[in-house]
Amino acid sequence: MNFTLTPLTFCRNIRLLILSIPASLLLTGCVMEGNALCTGAPIMTIETRGGGSEDIAVLPLDSTGNIARLFIREQCNDGSDLRCKAGQWRLGSVDISRENTPASTRYAWRPGNDASEDDFEPLGMSLVPGNTPGEGTLFVIDIAQPQSVRIWQLDISGGEITKATLATPVDAQIGARLTAANSLQAVRNDDSRSFHLTITRFDEYGLLPFRPTPWPALVRINNGVIQPPPAQDFRNANGIIRPCTGCDLVIASYWERRLRFVSKENGEIGEYASAELPIRPDNLRLDSERILIAGQHRVDLTALNLLVSSHIPSPSAVYAIDTGSLGPDTVPTLLWEGGWKYGHSAATAVALPGNRLAIGQINTPGILVVDCSP
Repeated sequence: MNFTLTPLTFCRNIRLLILSIPASLLLTGCVMEGNALCTGAPIMTIETRGGGSEDIAVLPLDSTGNIARLFIREQCNDGSDLRCKAGQWRLGSVDISRENTPASTRYAWRPGNDASEDDFEPLGMSLVPGNTPGEGTLFVIDIAQPQSVRIWQLDISGGEITKATLATPVDAQIGARLTAANSLQAVRNDDSRSFHLTITRFDEYGLLPFRPTPWPALVRINNGVIQPPPAQDFRNANGIIRPCTGCDLVIASYWERRLRFVSKENGEIGEYASAELPIRPDNLRLDSERILIAGQHRVDLTALNLLVSSHIPSPSAVYAIDTGSLGPDTVPTLLWEGGWKYGHSAATAVALPGNRLAIGQINTPGILVVDCSP
């Protein structure tokens, strides 16, 4: 069982287990294979230190786009590293191109100067590239304190994280409003120095009765100031993406198996942005003019993969939808289907140089790299 049990993860696992009982009875889906545009078998697996890389951020390192640095979440397993004890979470990084087989991941960042400082458990990430390759700003959700979630803002220069600040003031009330934060989308403001963040809140108990209402699905933070939430009760919001400059945002509605529009002006959940998917959509990533949608086929198997063993199969897939054709009747295209053999509880897919995808898994170590048709 490749899973580190702490009081925090135990509580989160109990919530998932409670949720999976009714969900597995009501929402079990089928597993589809065939007609995918990417190979099911990975051409390589990027070995991670431990834990699952539920999210991945990609930073171009050269002007041609031939080499990129991946920032991932992983658990440390090197007892000699003074910056990170075995079992603690960190951000790791690894470089990849069309030609290379990546080396082991390396330490990129965690709060504090040594392993004794600051609990840290990264979850969702959003990277805003800078004006030159190797530069950017990375935002990371930190759920180590589940009742007071933090958002880190990490400045990157030359591919390295050079500065870390909190995107919001250290305020217990703000932290509580971020409880259940799952994914985020960062957008640079017109002044080029500040950012607008939109964070999704996914209610793990959303299918159970007697839940508190309303449930604001989104938290919006502009230039460090939290915005008033819309008076809306929506519990399905998972991944989030901005498909184009000036566009409304798009979220993954997990239980509905659809994408939905979100007003960029006030954060209200709008109409469907896709037809029904064969998977429960998790993280969303933008690849030029299409949205990559990763997700799992079955809730019961996903729960078992998370709670019992990372080796339990949880069939997953990746779909794509053109940003110019978003609408309630638009059927996404199947890119990759792992079947029962490849990819356990896949949660994110990002585009790599040379028509490839990197696919991260929630709990199973290793990032799958697959070849795709042009």
